[in-house]
Amino acid sequence: MSYISVHCSAGKFTGVNNDDINFFYGIPFAKPLTNKTQWQAPEKIDSQKSYDATKRGFSAPQTIYRDSFLTDPNMPDESVDCLSLNIASQNINGNMPVMIWIHGGAYITGSSNSVIYDLDSLPRHEIVLVTINYRLGPFGFLKLDEVSNGAIKSTGNEGLMDQKLAIEWVKENIAEFGGDPENITIFGESAGAWSVALQSSISPKGNLFSKAICQSGGMNAYFDKERGNQWGELFLKTANDNGIKIDDLLILDHKQITSLASAIKHTMIASGKWLSPEIGFAPIADGNFLPLNPIKNFQDSPIKLIVGTTADEYRLWSEFEPYYLNLNKDSFYKRLNKLFTTEAIDKIADNYLPKGKSDDQYKHALSNIMTDWTFGIHALELLEQHQDNAYGYFFNEPSPILDGKLGAYHASELPYVFGSASKKIIQDFCSKEAQKISNFFQVSWTQFAKTGSPSSDLMRWDTYNISESIAFINSTPKIKSMPNKERIKLLHESKNNF
Repeated sequence: MSYISVHCSAGKFTGVNNDDINFFYGIPFAKPLTNKTQWQAPEKIDSQKSYDATKRGFSAPQTIYRDSFLTDPNMPDESVDCLSLNIASQNINGNMPVMIWIHGGAYITGSSNSVIYDLDSLPRHEIVLVTINYRLGPFGFLKLDEVSNGAIKSTGNEGLMDQKLAIEWVKENIAEFGGDPENITIFGESAGAWSVALQSSISPKGNLFSKAICQSGGMNAYFDKERGNQWGELFLKTANDNGIKIDDLLILDHKQITSLASAIKHTMIASGKWLSPEIGFAPIADGNFLPLNPIKNFQDSPIKLIVGTTADEYRLWSEFEPYYLNLNKDSFYKRLNKLFTTEAIDKIADNYLPKGKSDDQYKHALSNIMTDWTFGIHALELLEQHQDNAYGYFFNEPSPILDGKLGAYHASELPYVFGSASKKIIQDFCSKEAQKISNFFQVSWTQFAKTGSPSSDLMRWDTYNISESIAFINSTPKIKSMPNKERIKLLHESKNNF
């Protein structure tokens, strides 16, 4: 290991070179946040300093998943002063394509520092990799400006603002790290994919980035102003019920605030107003920072896309949540009546219930419905809107954990994308064909970053408009017709507004 320094307009950054990759950790892309500024829009750093970029920065305060199997034991400490990014580059004197990763976690958990997002592997495909942190939960996605009469400035879009400022920082400074500022791809999974889509709506002309990859996400996960204000009112009421006034929220420790956020999660689920079983905090389509109709704003964008899902997205929840474990015929149809029009219920049930009876038939049917409803609808929407510029994929390599019960669950492709499947904490979750699958993902993703097409010697991969076919990614990848397309369209046409 040796040290390496880079000078750019943002300052001097000293990182480390290890095994031919230059790593720069914890680079601030905004002014430090404090308790007094944690609710405000991020501000650009206007002074040059020398920075130690050998240590990872703080993770954003987390709202849930602290006691679940998803918890990363290597996650750095949490702090509101979390607006930093990491850079990995094989050649700081190069002019390589840049890939910016936006992590997922339902807008309430996650970190660019997670062990899953290995910085060592992707840069070996001649790209510069950047991973960013942004504010989560109440600090990033809670609208309080109107309901607090201006006492708290948060608009509900601070997390998106953080992401955008990070992308702008990269565009301005990445040339000194070996990256091409005119060839930037943003990519993300789950809330990261929703963020990627929404950032594409905010900057649809492609001036900040020209390519985007949405892994299990689309343009759907946001609130309107009315719902954002309702959510903010509930937060303030919960705080008041606990003896916490508005002025207190400006100085409270982040742990107390995230504790309040966790409490109202259960209240919102009980009321039926949670965006989905795992999403409560979300950006606000306010017509100011985020367009009122993001998908429409993105309609004529030249940004090239890769959009896809995993085969069994919802198994991550249906195999663990008590609601699914106790599901019967009555609760199954009650859930369908909540989500879909009365006229479509029987047709939906007929399409998803297995022909033969089984003890788990209602659980599996609802899991598949939620997979298509939460993820499939919005992937198909982006593919069909951007047929000439969009490539689709379907990841269906099952995970071996729990005797294969989880299938290709939500986020199960991430270790392959980042080449982290060999790490001890992760390897048991991955296929025996991990290296082969990882190579396909990495070649395809980086080829897309370089050329705008994921096609390579491994497989020809056409845009969606050619034959409405997509890439099935597993140990033997191939091009096939999009699965469940008619079922997905049925769900889309039958949605209730609840």
